[in-house]
Amino acid sequence: MKMLTRLTKAVVICTPCAGLAVLLAYGISYILGAPITGAGLISSALVPIVIGMPVIFFIEGQAIKLKKAVITLDLMREEAEERAKRDSMTGLYNHQHFMEQIHQNGRRDDGSLIILDIDHFKHINDSYGHQRGDEALIHVVKAVRKAVRAGDVVGRIGGEEFAVFLLDASKEEAKKVASRIRKTVEKIEFIPEDGVKAPLTVSVGVAMKDEVDNVVGAMKLADMRMYKAKETGRNRVVDSGHEAEVVDMLKGA
Repeated sequence: MKMLTRLTKAVVICTPCAGLAVLLAYGISYILGAPITGAGLISSALVPIVIGMPVIFFIEGQAIKLKKAVITLDLMREEAEERAKRDSMTGLYNHQHFMEQIHQNGRRDDGSLIILDIDHFKHINDSYGHQRGDEALIHVVKAVRKAVRAGDVVGRIGGEEFAVFLLDASKEEAKKVASRIRKTVEKIEFIPEDGVKAPLTVSVGVAMKDEVDNVVGAMKLADMRMYKAKETGRNRVVDSGHEAEVVDMLKGA
């Protein structure tokens, strides 16, 4: 199909050139008063075709290659930009891009933030090695992806710390998502050594944006509540608590 298109274009361009060459041959013959032969006319008509068609084919071929190269470069650029947004191990948004996302959506009045941290992760690394620790991270990421809603933004914001930004979520909906994350992680079958099953749990903090009128403040509040979950026994969700004075401070920021 492409070859036929190139051939058609070459014919369209070369045919008028051939006609012009014949007219030019007639004109020169008339001016010089020399007779023109059939062979001369044929030669005049063939020269633009013989020379022009290969040139047009070559130019068209180079144009097609250039177009493909531009498309390839655009795809490579898009892929590189997307990779730059992602954590290389988990595929989640990295800390920088996650923050960009919550700032971008932070103008909305609704929304909530969930911060979660893997319990006793240092013990997993120390006991079974960093390779098994990485496997534990991947298990937790899969559980989080399974538990969140389709439009929620998930990021890895620290070594074993993750965040979820929920748009259009009431406090009850945010608590349900947080609870679902905790329960899904708790059910993970993590076996770092033959015959050894190690528990995987997370401590979770939840904060609503309208608690502080500031999405970054909500993230700080959720982080504080995550630490409260750890302090009060781990493997639990905390969505309110002891930080009333901190909420007042964040509202005034």
